[in-house]
Amino acid sequence: MIKNILNVSHVDEGLTHCHHNVRLKFADMVVTVHSNEPMLLAALADYYRSYGRAHNAGHSESAPVALDVYAIEQEDVGNELAWQEVPREAGKQGRKEGYLDVEGGRWIKKFKTSMSFLQRPNHPVAVGPCVSNLAQVVNFINNQFLNHYLRQGFTLGHASAFCVNGKATAIAAGSGGGKSTLMLRCLEHPQRRFLTNDRILFKQTDHGAHAVGVAKLPRVNPGTLLHSNRLRHILPESRQSALRLMTQGELWTLEEKYDVQVEDEYGTDRVQLSSQLTRLIMLDWSLDSTESTQLERVDLAQNAQVIEGLRKRPGPFYQDRQGAFADLEAIDSVAHYCDALANVDVYRLTGKIDFDRAYELINALELA
Repeated sequence: MIKNILNVSHVDEGLTHCHHNVRLKFADMVVTVHSNEPMLLAALADYYRSYGRAHNAGHSESAPVALDVYAIEQEDVGNELAWQEVPREAGKQGRKEGYLDVEGGRWIKKFKTSMSFLQRPNHPVAVGPCVSNLAQVVNFINNQFLNHYLRQGFTLGHASAFCVNGKATAIAAGSGGGKSTLMLRCLEHPQRRFLTNDRILFKQTDHGAHAVGVAKLPRVNPGTLLHSNRLRHILPESRQSALRLMTQGELWTLEEKYDVQVEDEYGTDRVQLSSQLTRLIMLDWSLDSTESTQLERVDLAQNAQVIEGLRKRPGPFYQDRQGAFADLEAIDSVAHYCDALANVDVYRLTGKIDFDRAYELINALELA
């Protein structure tokens, strides 16, 4: 058991007790997770089961990058330390994360769960009650994936996305804007594949904008499930009854996350991790609007601020090629995002929130 996370040699000695492992494949990256708890590894293998056989259009055919990640199941540790707070994005309140820089890396503490994560170029470590906080271990693994692509000059976006015939449509908005719900609605089309739920990486290449999704299952609030014939069964019957008594506004703001295992709900062969990015749809609709739902083309040269909701900070886990951590307040400019979106058709969805109408409008775009 690790008792002093600031003693790096003590932490590294703790890694020697991780006798179990699972190998996870993501596009051109292989992550081997080592742990002292086989139940955790079984849960990770089940969570990521769609990704080992996911379609990955346009990724490199070179040998995949290999990374070892460690997850130590034990009691929480380090709560008494003087953590520096990670600044939160505009509109978000409360104490969520803290960090402490150490030689060769950085510890990040999740205050709600007391999970601790050592971010470093080699052998990053998760410590704490990992089994009961699977989502945070998943996020930690995915942060290594994000770092890999950010170091290659990819831009990080706050968006969900689906793809069809090697072409991706990204859907962006601030948190709670409906992007995951609309993306899942679009998956009702049988030829579309799930690309990403909340983060997208994209970069200009000789063949246009290349997009890479993050291997995280759709994670949605109960209103999304309640209004989907396909997904409603995920909610217990008693919870469905309680939710039906809520107003649309109450459902929209309710924070109660559920994972959607895509291949269970939509069928096998419905997950992809990379694609050409051809469209971006910015959600600018409202529950209060009485206007009809409309989709309009945007000229970024004239109205660049439309894509503000796409911008995303890399966060406290990001290390550059030299192992240095970025300024926690840093975020790429709107102009940078516009350059990265060259040759991508940008649209704005306005009016009242109507997922069925939005689905029809997006279908019409693909037929145009």
